[in-house]
Amino acid sequence: MTVRPALPSDIAPLTIPWLTPDEDLESGVSLVEEVGGRLVAAGVRHFTRTKAAQDAAELYCEEGHGAPLLRELATAAKRPIMLRIIPGTPAESAAAAAGARVIQSVPAAYFPTTHAQVQDWARRQLDLAEKEETKVAPGSHFSMDVLLDLWMAPYLRMHASWAPTQDVHATRESFGARFAQDLDLERTRIATVDGGPVAAVFTVGPFDGTFMPILIEIKPEHPGRERAARAAIASMLTATAPTPVEFDGHADEPVYMRILKEIPQRTRGKLTPMNLVEIN
Repeated sequence: MTVRPALPSDIAPLTIPWLTPDEDLESGVSLVEEVGGRLVAAGVRHFTRTKAAQDAAELYCEEGHGAPLLRELATAAKRPIMLRIIPGTPAESAAAAAGARVIQSVPAAYFPTTHAQVQDWARRQLDLAEKEETKVAPGSHFSMDVLLDLWMAPYLRMHASWAPTQDVHATRESFGARFAQDLDLERTRIATVDGGPVAAVFTVGPFDGTFMPILIEIKPEHPGRERAARAAIASMLTATAPTPVEFDGHADEPVYMRILKEIPQRTRGKLTPMNLVEIN
């Protein structure tokens, strides 16, 4: 068994979208694991450009492989690595063997938006929102600077306990670049109560035919925060149909978890259920 830097010739056989030859990776490490001339695992560690406490990592592996590669990634810098692991996959076994610690477990969050039960749920929420004078507008009604303002405070709050942001300015710039490329403004939804934004769904993608919505509570202390969150999600579900969605969210956000478990036809997708793990 050999763990070595990923070469350009490794990319085509593995067909992994995120895999980059090590020599082409601007800031990080790209490795493959090889047994008897056969590639059995690949992984990438992206060195943070901010003062974040962890580096993001990716892993692909066959059953019984991947742990040595993860150990190499983990020792490439002093910071821990953090990666998403789908339960029941070979990557879960590899991460456990490499000493991974589960930070969060996120339940299944995939929804077929065209299903009648999903659309009925969305219509009920929007009817309630109208009666309660909760307004919903697409992200295209706001400038990117305003959207970033709405995004950053909830992001910093949600990550404070387990992945605190050290460089807020750099993190904002990073999200600005990502949103400029991936944020779907027409399917992003901002819910306001009494004229002020209270909750929002930022929708990115589609990736492989699926949109990825992210609920944020802009004003978690507001008494209307849950109805605003429901309205934003419902409006997004109607706007994204017929394309399915798979939420990206946190298990420690109670409003998100309550609403997620209430929407009909929830099932597992490509990203969820998911464990967020850390390896030192």
